[in-house]
Amino acid sequence: MFSRHKLLAFFLLSTTFDAFAEPVDQQQLLSPDGRIRVIVNNQPAGLEYSINFNDKAIIKPSRLGFAIKGQPDLAGDLELVKADKETVRKQWQPVWGERATVSDEHNELHLYLAEKTGLKRKFEVVFRAFDDGVGFRYVIPEQEQLDTFSIEDELTEFAFARNYHAWWIPAYRDQDYEYQYLNSALSSIDVAHTPLTLTEVEDNVAIAVHEAALIDYAGMTLRNTAENHITLKADLVPWADGTRVYAQTPLETPWRTIQIADSAADLLNSDLVLNLNEPNKLGDVSSYVKPGKYMGVWWEMHIGNKSWSPGEDQGATTERVRQYIDFAAKHDIDGVLVEGWNKGWEGEWWSRKPTFVFDEPVVGFDIDAATEYAQSKGLRLIGHHETAAGVAHYEEQMERAFAYYKKQGIQSVKMGYVGPRLDGKESHQGQFMVRHFQKVVETAAKYDIMVNAHETVKDTGLRRTYPNLMTREGVRGMEYNGGSPDTGNLPNHTVIIPFTRGLSGPTDFTPGIFNFDYKKHRPNNRVPSTLANQLALYVTIYSPLQMAADLPENYEGKPAFKFIDDVPTDWSDSKTLAGEIGQYLIMARQDKHSSDWYLGAITNEEARMLPVDLSFLEPAAQYRAEIYRDAANADWRDNPEAIEIVSQTVSRDTVLSLDLKPGGGTAIRFIKL
Repeated sequence: MFSRHKLLAFFLLSTTFDAFAEPVDQQQLLSPDGRIRVIVNNQPAGLEYSINFNDKAIIKPSRLGFAIKGQPDLAGDLELVKADKETVRKQWQPVWGERATVSDEHNELHLYLAEKTGLKRKFEVVFRAFDDGVGFRYVIPEQEQLDTFSIEDELTEFAFARNYHAWWIPAYRDQDYEYQYLNSALSSIDVAHTPLTLTEVEDNVAIAVHEAALIDYAGMTLRNTAENHITLKADLVPWADGTRVYAQTPLETPWRTIQIADSAADLLNSDLVLNLNEPNKLGDVSSYVKPGKYMGVWWEMHIGNKSWSPGEDQGATTERVRQYIDFAAKHDIDGVLVEGWNKGWEGEWWSRKPTFVFDEPVVGFDIDAATEYAQSKGLRLIGHHETAAGVAHYEEQMERAFAYYKKQGIQSVKMGYVGPRLDGKESHQGQFMVRHFQKVVETAAKYDIMVNAHETVKDTGLRRTYPNLMTREGVRGMEYNGGSPDTGNLPNHTVIIPFTRGLSGPTDFTPGIFNFDYKKHRPNNRVPSTLANQLALYVTIYSPLQMAADLPENYEGKPAFKFIDDVPTDWSDSKTLAGEIGQYLIMARQDKHSSDWYLGAITNEEARMLPVDLSFLEPAAQYRAEIYRDAANADWRDNPEAIEIVSQTVSRDTVLSLDLKPGGGTAIRFIKL
């Protein structure tokens, strides 16, 4: 068997040779460790690719190309004009993230193709093979036959080799990404959102299909080519008129990504999506891009205590916001969100045309007094732009809305796009929204403002390029436990989303509920976890902006709140220690600004005893482990608040036994002694 060094030497030699050789119609590309092999064949009928992992087929020969409006398909009768290879071995430092340094090690194959007859159009396909998967994209250069054109379909296929176990959400539904995940055979999928996660225990493989660097293009869903088949194809989310993409050359499509690992837990350690995005375009953003924690006027509306509408039950009042500010100032909370602060929230705002005004406060809320009070306490208000899916209405005001926040000293805004269709007709995942949201992020950067986006286009790693794009929802979050008519999420939900939605990027799930009894207005709803589980979510579900979602009075006098006080949101390193989708997850992360480590462990509705070794700790060092764990009688159904807080001295040689109760968890802070 070749060693890694021999494989690398072989690859470099073949790269040098290929530079002088005529291109052949079959090209191969290896990952740096040699475990992943990409094979590209130029067949008379069209270009195909396949992928092997550990010498086993993962993706069988799969079609590539485009259907162009008014032209023949751009797919077959191709000449391989040139094939270039490149080796990249480098590291880079994100502004913030799961780790302080990211390794980008990949081998690249760049194919230049041209039609032999007909219109003689040209295009390119670029493949990159990493140890954690494969990315590929199309490049269409400027040419007379393809200047301004419409893409009717992307012909990209993913012909899987096995009928894998699939974890997925159906696409083209009114609530977009806000559904519980389905677990089925791959062949049962009709059309799915990405990331789509696939597993096969017998083959020791886990796969996730997604995309990276989605800019001025349609979001990709995956559609089964026929019932009871296991070949999926790219299904681009169309405009209301049916067009998939309005394009102009030169064009670079988003990367199609296939993350590959030995297990689902290993997928969580992948940086592939980030590595396929461009470096930071904003420069030094340290003056305003600051990971941290926030709380605010929000959860009390979802549990029915308060209303977004002005009047007797109004949540956004100056007095109430001052109460949040006072609590936040005593703890390690950086900002206070105020939903309903501006004009336009009257009545059922989600079911009518938007009337929001983004630079005028509602009666009952003095924003000048609130911002001044917050700053006097060493923190800031967090802005809120709810659009009710009215993009045109919002864009008319967007520039002055961000300028208004800049004047108020507000450096973070939560975006909202509640509604099944944008402007009554466009999808949240189509090119229309991609273009709009890019404009939002760039405008926010112009005014030195961070963005936390809800109900928006999916994450594809653009936080690397635009580091003011902090986090997104894009998931059925905590709010469903507050007031959803189906009573809320299932206990296994939070041990599914890190392996699925979480693979695309930071998730604003809004954890931290301490009061599990809010039956006065929501008699049928529950938070399906224990208190210790809520604490562990700050480690298992990653976001650089984490919310302490409950009301300040529910935190007062609770010793367990110290973990939320302590836990950071910017990390030096992150390691998935163990986990199975829908069953359990153990994650460890190291604080970027100290030697402290934090551990989060969560389970589904089943109790389980999990051993965990602490080999991630520094050698020859002792740590004080502050442990927040389920009490002996804890249970998410009838005793969720039962918690024990203990401490012990540990080292990297220690093996802890985590006793997780039904719906439970454990959260630990390790302090170096």
